[in-house]
Amino acid sequence: MPLAPNATSARDPFLLPVCDCGGPMNLASLEPHATRSDLELKTYKCLHCGKQDVLTAKKRSPDVPR
Repeated sequence: MPLAPNATSARDPFLLPVCDCGGPMNLASLEPHATRSDLELKTYKCLHCGKQDVLTAKKRSPDVPR
């Protein structure tokens, strides 16, 4: 059975990540990418240990219904 990829870039940016400690992570901030206008930075923070994880995600098109 193949192993699931563990790289940050392989994560689905629309699903909440789980911390290494096993705790749930909530979206803490959403910022524009410093050099690419088509990307944004999503910072997640663990509710148990406080660890933060920053993921890069494509911006949603304004034409896409939410």
